[in-house]
Amino acid sequence: MRTKFEFDFVTTATPDQVIEVMTDFSPNRVHRWPAMSAKSFEVYHVGETEADIREGQDFPKVWAKWHYDWSTPGSVTLTVVEGEAMKAGSYMSLTATPRADGGSAVHGVWEQSPKNLVGLIGVGTMRLIGPRFMSSYYKRVYDGL
Repeated sequence: MRTKFEFDFVTTATPDQVIEVMTDFSPNRVHRWPAMSAKSFEVYHVGETEADIREGQDFPKVWAKWHYDWSTPGSVTLTVVEGEAMKAGSYMSLTATPRADGGSAVHGVWEQSPKNLVGLIGVGTMRLIGPRFMSSYYKRVYDGL
């Protein structure tokens, strides 16, 4: 059951700040993202425009190894390489564009495929609340900068 949805939000953060927060793989990362588990966070590789990271959350307790790519200006795409609950190839992307009155308009795409019951429950839940939840979560993170 592959699920895909798109979401949008407006933030006070600039496009550069949006990308910087998404690609900050320092130990501070777990403090910027409220749902992230410090126990699951591991950095494998960080290059100029790409990185390989393990991230997860404590509830529900899931993790994934992600490949981040921000080679396209104003955009970052996270692709599952290996996951506990999601199939490889699942992804999410964010694209930030400047607004005339400051800040950014951000467009997100979330496409995930479950690989087990935990993933099926997660994807099923996101079918119901995903766009609203993701817009609210990301807006809260970026407006809190």
